[in-house]
Amino acid sequence: MSLDTVSLLKCLSSADSPSGYEDEVLKVIEENIKLYVDSVRKHRMNALIAAKKGQNGKKLGIFAHADEIGFVVAKLEERGFLRVEPIGGIDPKVVISQRMKIFTKQGVATGVVGFLPPHLQKDDQKDKVPDYNDIYVDVSCSPLSETVSVGDICVIEGRCASLGDRFSGKALDNRASCAALILAASELETIKNRADVYFIFSSQEEIAGPGAVSVAYELGLDEAIVVDVTHGNERIPQMPPIKISEGPVLAVGPVINREFYKALCDVAKRHGVRTQIEPTPGRSHTDTDEVQLTRSGIKTALVSIPLMYMHTPVELVDPSDVEETARLLALASTVNL
Repeated sequence: MSLDTVSLLKCLSSADSPSGYEDEVLKVIEENIKLYVDSVRKHRMNALIAAKKGQNGKKLGIFAHADEIGFVVAKLEERGFLRVEPIGGIDPKVVISQRMKIFTKQGVATGVVGFLPPHLQKDDQKDKVPDYNDIYVDVSCSPLSETVSVGDICVIEGRCASLGDRFSGKALDNRASCAALILAASELETIKNRADVYFIFSSQEEIAGPGAVSVAYELGLDEAIVVDVTHGNERIPQMPPIKISEGPVLAVGPVINREFYKALCDVAKRHGVRTQIEPTPGRSHTDTDEVQLTRSGIKTALVSIPLMYMHTPVELVDPSDVEETARLLALASTVNL
């Protein structure tokens, strides 16, 4: 790959862009992809569309949502304390004892997420599973504490780290997939007889929003690939054995176009791309579920990157899985259904 995958992951992970507020990460994406495509434009639903002209007359859309989970300030209390509500699915147990960034009109205020210490808890509180009513954010020491307003957006302060061959950081759901799309774009020039490829970095997926659907409707695609992350589950006996460092994951099930799935399996095998299979017996809980229904229907496949510790500040991926996913996406541009 011509791009440094780890550096790319770090840039994307460090951008703070909860659902509906994707502007910061979209700027990072545009800066990194513009050299490899013919055009880049912003969509009215806060998505970014990067297009590369092909030769075979087909139109392929490759989707990755760019938003991340986050919070909104729900209530201001006395002495610099605030209450927050989650944007997307965030377990409150994960939030306790984290640093939080609050984006005010005057700048970024920093707070810490407090919780009643065990020394002060009553007996009936010690075994209680915490919820957002038990959690507060302390911004009393921030010079911008007085500028915080109800409705301000917040994110947990994340730190990136290389851990051996793996990479950890916040928002790798779904910035790992965004990295894969950028890397795939850098490979397209070497691919012949390919479709017109539209790399779509969509919005609001974490709240089941309409970002991907609106773009799919506008473009009138022949086929679509949705790229997201899935759980690396090798240590969870009741789950399908999806492993980190074993390559991209192809979903198979009712919402996946069978012909497209088989074609991706074939092209991966021919070119030596390692893949894993994930049964998806119902909804995929990704943008696949909506994109496939756009207009009169789009043949849609789902490709996922294995990830551990989803929706925490320490999500974990193997950069080699990101690179193999990118290879598969570039090769998928030659599939003719």
